[in-house]
Amino acid sequence: MNQNETRQALILGALLHDIGKFVQRTEANPRFQNHCHWGEKWFQDNLSEKLTVIFNKEDKEIIRSAIANHHAYEKYISLADAISAGMDRIELKDEEDKDPFTKRLTSIFSRISISDKDKKLKHYRLIFLDKKNFPDIFPIDDDKCSYQEYKKLLKAFNDEIDKLDFSKLSPSQLVEWMYFLLLKYTWCIPSAAYKHEPDVSLFDHLKTTAAIAICLYDYHKEHLDEKLNIETKAFQLIAGDVSGIQDYIFSILPQHGKVAKRLRARSLYIQLISEVVTHKILHSFNLPLCNQIIVAGGNFYVLVPNLKDTNRKIQIVQEECEKWMFEELNAELSIPQANIELSGKDLVNFSKALEKIRDNLNYQKYYSHKLVLSSEDVWNEEKFLRPETVEGDGKVCQSCSRHPQVEGDEEGLCKHCLTDTKIGSLLPKKKYIAFFSDPTHKFEILNYSFELWDDKDLKSVTKKNPYLILNLNDSKINHLVRGFRYITTHIPTKEDISEVKVEEKGQIATFDEIADNSEGDKLLGYVKADVDNLGIILRSGFKPEESSISRFATFSRMLETFFSGYLQFKLTNHRNFRKIYTVFAGGDDLFVIGPWDKVINFIREIRKDFSKFCADNPDLTFSAGISLAKHHIPISFCVNSVNNALKKAKDRKDKNNKKIKDGVTLFEQMLGWDELETILIETKRIIEWLKHGIVSRTLVYNFRQYGEMYQKYNKEGKVEYLKFIPLLTYDIVRNLSLEKQKDAFLWAEDLRHIEGSKNLPFLRTIMEYVLTYTRR
Repeated sequence: MNQNETRQALILGALLHDIGKFVQRTEANPRFQNHCHWGEKWFQDNLSEKLTVIFNKEDKEIIRSAIANHHAYEKYISLADAISAGMDRIELKDEEDKDPFTKRLTSIFSRISISDKDKKLKHYRLIFLDKKNFPDIFPIDDDKCSYQEYKKLLKAFNDEIDKLDFSKLSPSQLVEWMYFLLLKYTWCIPSAAYKHEPDVSLFDHLKTTAAIAICLYDYHKEHLDEKLNIETKAFQLIAGDVSGIQDYIFSILPQHGKVAKRLRARSLYIQLISEVVTHKILHSFNLPLCNQIIVAGGNFYVLVPNLKDTNRKIQIVQEECEKWMFEELNAELSIPQANIELSGKDLVNFSKALEKIRDNLNYQKYYSHKLVLSSEDVWNEEKFLRPETVEGDGKVCQSCSRHPQVEGDEEGLCKHCLTDTKIGSLLPKKKYIAFFSDPTHKFEILNYSFELWDDKDLKSVTKKNPYLILNLNDSKINHLVRGFRYITTHIPTKEDISEVKVEEKGQIATFDEIADNSEGDKLLGYVKADVDNLGIILRSGFKPEESSISRFATFSRMLETFFSGYLQFKLTNHRNFRKIYTVFAGGDDLFVIGPWDKVINFIREIRKDFSKFCADNPDLTFSAGISLAKHHIPISFCVNSVNNALKKAKDRKDKNNKKIKDGVTLFEQMLGWDELETILIETKRIIEWLKHGIVSRTLVYNFRQYGEMYQKYNKEGKVEYLKFIPLLTYDIVRNLSLEKQKDAFLWAEDLRHIEGSKNLPFLRTIMEYVLTYTRR
């Protein structure tokens, strides 16, 4: 018996152990037999014969018996099943007798609670993941579905299995393909509905069960005399966080061209660094992608078995990554990592495990590059002097000013900025990303490498032999492209921003061209946003008895689906939003640049969409900062400005001086999202008055000054600022009349009521918007 094939059979069996729950719900009378029966029948009808070309008879039996719930490896899968579900054990009778088969998957966001505000349960449609289906993945009120809906979904699932050429896959490749197929079709199916509200997807339950089961198996092979139970410290959780992101991404000088290409490339690089680190960890332990518990926004969590050489393997990967960062990037980036031992019980209450490892990780951040800079607690002094010296303006990179120019490069770029330019040029045109476990291919990363491909590049698979090819933003998979990944890659091209036809498609628009698409003043709008109170949510958003690893996996994956998947859909399917440039989006945050008026509308819509996506849960909010600048202003300056705007939004307080966040900063004013809506309604009204000569630009400018004086009075309490009231009165009398400009007159008159005026608190921001929008 081939040991590796047996391990792969165990993983595949664990991934499919509850497939019967999917099949059972397609039946008009699901309780006629239990889900194990339906699962085994599905296996015999759809998979058994096809597996003959990949697995031997014994290994195929492991898979079948895992689904049928009686097998030699049951101790691993059944214990993993219970741990994933957040229980000590699962009784099959409870699963069958108490499961309401018609109940939809409840949105995980419905179940979050960090306040006493009312929440409403919402639920998902039965629909497979696809780039065209994003509008339909939002939760709905209806909690009931029919077996016909399940039948339709299962048919599409089975059709994909029928189309796959199994003879061209190895056991591990089949596991990989099945992992993504299950993600595509079972993300919307409840794993169980008999104990709690069914808010954990079948996919996340199957994924975490497989991850736990293979760890238990590997641990037990090394500890044959030890009885496995939920108290056994059989696991280690590894966490990492890419640091130095902002300085790295934005260390680009605006006076050199092609900034737009390089900015998005650097952001992609950050995302791929966290991805590739997890790949290296998984490869060192021979683990599947299931064990990649969370990868989002530069953070990652990986579950591995707690073996005798686990710490050594972790250190080897970390040291290799640190050395590469040090030598290739001059330590501009670092990847602090932490690892802790866990039992099955710790995985049942996963929030505590996350809190413990995050504390450990924060401590490790003070020791970045420790494995390179020191050895056995002694400093390696020579490492503090970098060999890469740059002397004179003629030798330093003309873009980042951090590395030497590549000899003979006409633009005076270093090898890193040249790579960024190439990646940025390819990104809008390519469909796939191929990963290699050696550094010899186009783009090196952590001693691995990657390439961006389109369909014609797939012909070179046999020659180049990547270990993984992912479809970018499209869930179509086959024996070559075995997986998919949502990454917000949208960059405006010249055809996106131009009204006339362009000769060559795919040319990236420059920032000055993007700014030219603004109404009025030709400014770029910088928008940065992230989810409020995420640390509190992860720490205490779920009840202690509902803090299982599968629940956190569902929460993280769905958050990533919004920021990486849905945002890409929104940007590419809305005419005005196609003009917006994505710097980064993923995990729990986003950063975009675009025509100033377009990005304001964009973030308004995204905030509304986020609320709907999160089941209108008032505890799930995000804040945003908006900053405007000319296109030639240094990016680093604009980034600092928008960071300050976001910080200000998160400092928003209510009337009782309690911090409430859930706001946006525009023209340096903190606003609630409803207040932003009010402002935009009022600006439209005044722009129309300006257009028809009802009010003058001078009057608008004066009103802006009065709004500023009111804000200063509110902040400082100085009576001298109240002189805006007689000045305002004078301007109204001189420029407006009830007979000729009734609406404008009444609107302006309301501003004189300092205590009760609806628009006075926002007058400066309203008029600033109007002046910017109408400037010619």
